[in-house]
Amino acid sequence: MVKFKTKLSKLGNSVGVFIPKPLRDSLDLEIGDDIEMEEKGDSIILRKSK
Repeated sequence: MVKFKTKLSKLGNSVGVFIPKPLRDSLDLEIGDDIEMEEKGDSIILRKSK
């Protein structure tokens, strides 16, 4: 498991998280892919939608 640190960024009236390219590549994520989010304790789990 590889860990990355990032910051929340303002995107219009929303807030976004940038996913580093090495992580996107290892998970085969591309711009426009649907992502699921799940709150678990003090964590947010992101996964590619199937």
